[in-house]
Amino acid sequence: MITKDALQALLKESLKNSPADETELVGYVSSTSLTRFAKSVIHQNVREDNSSIFARVALGKRLGVASTNRLTPEAVRLATEKATSMAKESPEQSDFPGLPKAEPAAEVAAYSAATASMTPDERADAVGRAAAVAAAGGVSVSGAYRVGKLSMAVANTSGTEQHYDATDAYLSVFATDDDGISGSAADYAIDVGDIDTEALARVAVEKCKAAANPVGIDAGNYDVILEPRATGEIMEWLNFTAFGAKQVHEGMSFMTDRIGEKVMGDLVTIYDDGTDTTGVPIPFDFEGVPKRKVTIIENGVARGPVYDSVTAAKDGVESTGHGSLSVFRGGPGCSNLFIAGGDAEFDDLLAAVKRGLLVTRFHYINGLLDTRKALFTGMTRDGTFLIENGKITKAVKNLRFNDSMLRAYSNVEAVTQKRGVAGRNWGGIGSITAPSVLIRDFRFTGTTEF
Repeated sequence: MITKDALQALLKESLKNSPADETELVGYVSSTSLTRFAKSVIHQNVREDNSSIFARVALGKRLGVASTNRLTPEAVRLATEKATSMAKESPEQSDFPGLPKAEPAAEVAAYSAATASMTPDERADAVGRAAAVAAAGGVSVSGAYRVGKLSMAVANTSGTEQHYDATDAYLSVFATDDDGISGSAADYAIDVGDIDTEALARVAVEKCKAAANPVGIDAGNYDVILEPRATGEIMEWLNFTAFGAKQVHEGMSFMTDRIGEKVMGDLVTIYDDGTDTTGVPIPFDFEGVPKRKVTIIENGVARGPVYDSVTAAKDGVESTGHGSLSVFRGGPGCSNLFIAGGDAEFDDLLAAVKRGLLVTRFHYINGLLDTRKALFTGMTRDGTFLIENGKITKAVKNLRFNDSMLRAYSNVEAVTQKRGVAGRNWGGIGSITAPSVLIRDFRFTGTTEF
């Protein structure tokens, strides 16, 4: 990969030759290695290296965007000229406030040499250890072990200059028996040393064996315990539909016209913090603005969204450092999202359930049914269990839910102190850190035969 100094030098030198009034250059260079396995055997081993320079230019309030995947001065010059040509033909963006001038972002410990240098043999060894745990339990495992490293830099003609290096590692393990019953576990971290392969495999195997011979139960409202991955999957959709200022401005978000109102339960606090290494941090956004900690929901009260420079100017506030790539039109969003932990232990949650369900994770969530009500649908997957009188008693067949997450998360009764870290389903470095939660009266509307 290109070095930090070389990437920064390329962007800074290229700015001097831009024909536009204002120019922003974002360099994004990544290397991703992946080992996939099925039935306890590795079947794919790949590596992908990507390099991109994104040029955004302004001629007054006319904007143009272009990109190149070649890291040469000539390629960046051509991309900048193309963006300028596009700006000449574009309508004025009356809300464009100019490119931001930002102070240097805080340094974050987001890079692990062990992750960056992890070899295919080392990933194969980890898969072998997971397979050994599965074999001892009489099942097989499938999944993926992915490691990546990233170098990102931003420079603009307003004087903003940012750079950071990062790594991430993700391991998913699905244990499956001969009848197709599955259990799963996953972990996500900056450093591969923080991922315990055998422990994940044991969790997946234990869930698989416990999920054998599932019984069917009727659809209806149940008290549920959602494990961190299930909570994280819901929060990722809420981030997409509600947590950015553009969604609020366009009336898509449940927070539109409800800032300062109670929208969830007292135990629900949701925030984004790009410098917290409890997750996988990103210290500045794609406009080069340092990320601020933003509390979106505080003890159930909607406090407000995250901002980029354009949406911040509309509201007369400062950007919170959550701008997205210029080629993405979705507006600002969270990248290092947290759901605050509580004071409970997992056994406390179990003990509080007379009859309900434990949900390992969700599958095929759709959060676009009614975004103003945060109405979601989805299915349980890879380990759904009946809880009776504070004990997990049997596996149940998967269920489909249709429920407002505002209604559901208004019924949160207990939250664990311990949290888990999940990667973002839609890719890229970033994370969601979530506890297990006890929700009363969660609405399931359909059943399955598996």
